[in-house]
Amino acid sequence: MTLFGLVRHGQTDYNLQNRFQGSSDIPLNDTGIAQAHAAFDQLPPVDWDVIVTSPLQRAEQTGRIIGEDHGIPFGGTDPRFVEIDWGFAEGKPVDEMQEAYPDRSFPGREDHQAVADRGYDGLEALEERYPGKKVLVVAHGTLIRFILSRIIEQPLPSIPNATLSLVELEGTTWRVRMIAGEEVDHAVKVASREQNPRFHVEKGQLAPALAAAAAADRDDHSAEATR
Repeated sequence: MTLFGLVRHGQTDYNLQNRFQGSSDIPLNDTGIAQAHAAFDQLPPVDWDVIVTSPLQRAEQTGRIIGEDHGIPFGGTDPRFVEIDWGFAEGKPVDEMQEAYPDRSFPGREDHQAVADRGYDGLEALEERYPGKKVLVVAHGTLIRFILSRIIEQPLPSIPNATLSLVELEGTTWRVRMIAGEEVDHAVKVASREQNPRFHVEKGQLAPALAAAAAADRDDHSAEATR
């Protein structure tokens, strides 16, 4: 069994300004740096064997800070853990884009299922590279949310910056043990490693659960007003 710790990077100015960040290469701000240093302060100690990150600098910065603070070797970057490319929405205010495109079908947006699939591919590749080890993966909120939500079979709210989630992979069984510091226990067995996609991501899960619920509520009120 290989244990993965999925860590969302620390805060950036785009996070602070509530802008779509996606594949844009934005560095940590001062708060994000502090979050990376404090990421494991309130968590039980785990003897992590290696850290692998997305190549985007906010993720690599977070991973290197955690590694230096806790004596964990840096194992390089993997492009499969890059955040979803939001296309036209990159760098633009979330509220403005949500109003213009309520279903997040932004021109040029990366396919949501492809994002999840490359995330699962990346974890399986790391399991083969580090069998039986404890591997930290520093990545991004939407990618992590896609991975976790399909294993636990329900939508999730936004993953907070610099939080840890735990996933175990043994054979074809995926088990979530923690989400953003909160303990859970949910396992799903897929038919085979060749099964693709491993898990289907619904288009409605492009937005975090709370945002999706709010959008649905707005739609309901709009429909009510037209009746």
